[in-house]
Amino acid sequence: MRGGFTKEIQHLRDELIHFASLVELELDFGEEDVEFADRQDLKLLVERIRRVIQALLQSFELGNALKMGVSTVIAGRPNAGKSTLLNALLNEERAIVSDIPGTTRDTIEEVLNIRGVQFRIVDTAGIREAQDAIETIGVQRTLEKVREAAVLVYVWDVAGGMTLAELWQDLAGLWQEGLKMLVVCNKMDRNPHFQTEWVLHPTLPGIHPYLLPEDEKATVQIPAGIPLEESALIPISAKNQQNIALLKDRLYEIVVGGELRQESTIVANARHRDALLRADQALADVLQGLDHNVTGDFVAQDIRRSLTYLGEITGEIGVEDLLGNIFGKFCIGK
Repeated sequence: MRGGFTKEIQHLRDELIHFASLVELELDFGEEDVEFADRQDLKLLVERIRRVIQALLQSFELGNALKMGVSTVIAGRPNAGKSTLLNALLNEERAIVSDIPGTTRDTIEEVLNIRGVQFRIVDTAGIREAQDAIETIGVQRTLEKVREAAVLVYVWDVAGGMTLAELWQDLAGLWQEGLKMLVVCNKMDRNPHFQTEWVLHPTLPGIHPYLLPEDEKATVQIPAGIPLEESALIPISAKNQQNIALLKDRLYEIVVGGELRQESTIVANARHRDALLRADQALADVLQGLDHNVTGDFVAQDIRRSLTYLGEITGEIGVEDLLGNIFGKFCIGK
C-alpha cells in the first residue's frame, strides 16, 4: 500500500536507464570510437541490481506463504502422537486420539495462525505397512501430502515406538530438496532422560538400549544431504502441552527466517516474480556480453530487455524513458 516495492524497483531502473542512455549515445557516435559508459562501473551496477533482485525473489516464498498459507504436514509412524500434536497446536480436540495404531485413516486439515503467519496443518495417517485396503489409501495420501508440503513435522515416539535406525530410514524416505523439516521427539513425559543430540550423534554413550541396541550400532546410517540441525529437533510431550510454544516458534522462524521486518519489501505476486526472473536473466546476459567484449549494440539490447521487464512491475514500458533521459541530461538535438 505504501508503494515500497515499486519505489525500490524504480530506483534500480533509474540507475540502469542512465547507463543505458550512455551506451545508446555511443551508438550514435560509433564512427568516432568514443566510450561514454565505463564498462567496469556498468558491471558493478548490474551486479548490485542482480543482488537486490535475488533478495526480492527469495522473499516470494515468504510473500506466498503470507498470502496462501504454509502447507505443513504432520507425519510419522502409527501411534507416535500425531493427532495429539494437532490437537495441542490448535488447542482443541480436533482429531480422534486413541491408543489403537492406525486410528487416523484420512488426512485432516486445519489452519493455524502463528503471529500473523497462516499454516495449513495436515494430520496424516501413520506410515507403516498397511493392514487393509483403506489404510493403504491413507498411507498413499500421506506420502502425496508430504511431496506437496513446504514444511514437514515428523513425530517420533521416544518412549519405545521405534529405533534410531528406523527414524533415519523414515526421514531419508520422506525428505526431498527444498522441504523444511522438524523432528518432534514426542512422549518426553515417558522418557525424560532422552537427549535430542542422540539423533545426530547415535554413537554417544548412555543411549537407551531400545534406541540403539548393540547389534544396531553399525547399521545407523545418517543419510548425506538432509539439512537437519540441532535446532530442528524439538523434545515435547503433546499430551501435556510441553514445549508446544517452542514448536510454534520454530515453525514461525522457518517461514520468516527468524526476523520479519515490517519495512522489508516482500514479493507476493506471481507476475512480479516472473518479471524479476526475466529481468535477472537479461542482466546476466549483459554481464556475459561485457565479459566477452561484445559490441555496444548487443549490450544495449540486453539492457533494454531488463528495463522492459522491470517496467512491467512499475508500469513504465517503452523507449520513452531512454529518450527522455538522453534529451534531458545530454546536449543532443532531436
